[in-house]
Amino acid sequence: MPAIPTNDDFRGGFPFMGGRPWLDLLNTTPMTETGPRDLLGEPQSMAAWLTAAGLGGAETPESGFELKGLREALRPAFDLLQQGKPLPEASIAAINRLLGPINERYQLQRGDEGYALTAVADPGLGAASRIALDFARFVCDHEPARLKHCADHDCAMVFYDRGRNNTRRWCTMSTCGNRDKVARFRARKSR
Repeated sequence: MPAIPTNDDFRGGFPFMGGRPWLDLLNTTPMTETGPRDLLGEPQSMAAWLTAAGLGGAETPESGFELKGLREALRPAFDLLQQGKPLPEASIAAINRLLGPINERYQLQRGDEGYALTAVADPGLGAASRIALDFARFVCDHEPARLKHCADHDCAMVFYDRGRNNTRRWCTMSTCGNRDKVARFRARKSR
């Protein structure tokens, strides 16, 4: 019996296991028996994904096209970052085009641990620009060596390993990790 995915893994029927919005965007083309499936293929599914991702849901056909274009631009960027290679100038220029309309303001906020200065993006900003901003912040502030592909060779999901030891192998233990455990158990039993 397959494991039931946790609420953290899926929202609104979409996978959200990447750990960052730009990685979750890449995960909108999971592998099926017939090949990759575009979860953003229809306008209503794109609106549902944007809502589940917390990015709003009112995108135009043009902005949907922009979002899919960003997804395709981020695929090779993921691989380059994971391999420790520099991004090509064309990729940087594509991200900068989406960053152009961003006007941020800052707010001082008090929390349990003290004060923090938080950048607040324009709420009318398109989803592609917000995801490009997430990618740009990631490139500047995170360890690319923690970017990973799921260890299940039939899975196309990607994620950022936040674990202390950087040993996460599966997009989620409730699906791919469990499948591997069951397969290894059956192999041991058949010996």
